[in-house]
Amino acid sequence: MMLDFRGKTVLVLGGGNSIGLALTALLLEEGLAVIPTHASEAGKAAISQKFPELAGQSPWLDFSDKASQTSLAPILEAGVDYLVDLAHADHEVLLAAAGEADMDAYFQAGVANRLLLLKTVTRSMLARRFGRLLHVSSTAAALPAPGQGFYGAAKRAAEGLYQSLALELGPRGISGLSLRLGLVDAGRGERFLDKEDRRRDLKNIIVTVDQAAGTLLFLLSDQALALTCTTITMDAGLTAQKYA
Repeated sequence: MMLDFRGKTVLVLGGGNSIGLALTALLLEEGLAVIPTHASEAGKAAISQKFPELAGQSPWLDFSDKASQTSLAPILEAGVDYLVDLAHADHEVLLAAAGEADMDAYFQAGVANRLLLLKTVTRSMLARRFGRLLHVSSTAAALPAPGQGFYGAAKRAAEGLYQSLALELGPRGISGLSLRLGLVDAGRGERFLDKEDRRRDLKNIIVTVDQAAGTLLFLLSDQALALTCTTITMDAGLTAQKYA
């Protein structure tokens, strides 16, 4: 199946993680211009190592620092057609034990500052009457484990932002959705699977990095534009049964 892309430029938030790197490779193969952001020196190094041609072209973006969003101004002035949001912050703690300062900072970064960026990005898209917003969420938004209260709540709030923006701006050519991923063999999921031989026991419900990146590529394409104002789940059946 040949995929079509009406736009040309993709901004990938959190482009230095495993899924971001895999998606960037697929996008470049499709002939699209890709701008992956990084929030850390490790992310910046990962992008430069895998894509030398993008070295020095990855802007710093950290939702915990609102001022970092100014680095995207020249990019948005030039025009962005697609936004893929892979950015997230880990903060595992039981809600009853959470400190007020940590709570305020986490939701300021993950919800309020995310919305601030989305408003700026969509204003850029409105000038061309086309834009595609794709948020990578987690099944923790629906079924958080103990200690994932912050993470799950922020993901669910972000899903609401993307759904509402797509609803409000759909008549002006902007669509958007969220993809809830289950147990992904990357990052925190990879560390979890590597403990106590869980990888063998859970092999049938693991989502691979390539599967996630390939699905994101399709969801960006013209063929998937009717998928908007919604959240879909890709978890290899993780949440389909009542008992494991």
